[in-house]
Amino acid sequence: MTTSARTEPDATALARLIAKDEIRDLAGRYALAVDDHDIESVLSMFVEDGVFEVAGRQLRGHNEIRPFYVDSMDRYHTMLHTPEIHLVTLVDDTNATGIMTGHAELAVHDTLMMTAFRYHDRYARTENGWLFQRRSVSFMYALPFESMSSSFRSTKRIRWPQTRYSEADYPESASTWNTYRGTESPGPR
Repeated sequence: MTTSARTEPDATALARLIAKDEIRDLAGRYALAVDDHDIESVLSMFVEDGVFEVAGRQLRGHNEIRPFYVDSMDRYHTMLHTPEIHLVTLVDDTNATGIMTGHAELAVHDTLMMTAFRYHDRYARTENGWLFQRRSVSFMYALPFESMSSSFRSTKRIRWPQTRYSEADYPESASTWNTYRGTESPGPR
């Protein structure tokens, strides 16, 4: 293979890796900005008509997204968001999707909340770099720290202070949740 024959695929592969790295940096900057209560930085990471979805609510555009984050920053005195696995799929040169997992500790008055979450994202490349076009968060759990051991096996793992317990968003909702036994196994006894 000649050098010129390798150049185009190598350049394309490099551009794809750089794009994925820039998107992962966006997610990291987001976590830091939320923890630092830096509302302007958080908003600047969404396209102007971007969508943030949480608990079935879709907030569209900076004017709807801002009050949600301000309320969150007022409610949670101290926050620590820790991004973990981040899978990014490039659709084309200006669009991508991703799934990111993470954990957060959130101080609400005298309660330390522990959460595990997934973001399902759509990203758009703009003149300001990669931004969130849509960010949708779901929770495996949101539990007071002191009740982790007694609550983790329950499906009602969403227990925000002063709210009714509710079902976790995942993993029980996954289409694969009960398929691992195959058709021959009678299931647990």
